[in-house]
Amino acid sequence: MRILFVCAGNLLRSVISECVFEARARELLGDLSGVFEVESSGLEAEEQGEWSSKRHPDCVHALEVIGLPAGLPAPTRTDSEHMARADIAVTMTRQQSYVMANRFPENKRKCFSLLEVNGALWTLSDGRPGGLEEGELSRLAVETGEDGLRKGLDRVAESLTGTSRELLMPLEGVRLNVRELMTRFAPCFYQVSGVHDPMGGTDEEISRCARQLDGEVSRMLHGLVRLALGST
Repeated sequence: MRILFVCAGNLLRSVISECVFEARARELLGDLSGVFEVESSGLEAEEQGEWSSKRHPDCVHALEVIGLPAGLPAPTRTDSEHMARADIAVTMTRQQSYVMANRFPENKRKCFSLLEVNGALWTLSDGRPGGLEEGELSRLAVETGEDGLRKGLDRVAESLTGTSRELLMPLEGVRLNVRELMTRFAPCFYQVSGVHDPMGGTDEEISRCARQLDGEVSRMLHGLVRLALGST
């Protein structure tokens, strides 16, 4: 499965998401982690900008908070080639997913916000709780093997992109649709509509963002693997 993480500048949130997913996939799946191909990009990334040859310090700090290396810097602007090769494109906020859908209409069904994709995975699992512990997931993945896991993930991607959005929960466990959330709970909708940009904020804000992304991206990984194993 090919996953594209997208934020505004490909300097912080999408980079963290990419690093987290790759690290947690290695922890969960070991040698089988290659069933996932992950990259990141930014809607307005400056490929020749100030940070083209070094990581933004906020990103370095955020990754240190969750114990991951910063890796090599390579901010890239989201383009049609990214979208063509991705099975799903995961943005940091719902607004960004709308921008993506409008910018790449031929691939609009691939576009989800991070919180939305976890809501969709929750829906596709019939609202069942996570259940299996990480060690059990790892064991079942090994028993299934690489080919089986890849085929299961292909089916999950087809389900995510092929299911009517009206049938998918916008947030894990929340059965109200987006319009109802915005109308009835407008003050809190902003807080639950995405992972918002802490760049330039305090160390605590950046740390909070890093931990939130670690949690949400890990939940996404586990949800994908559980559904893939259930569909093999």
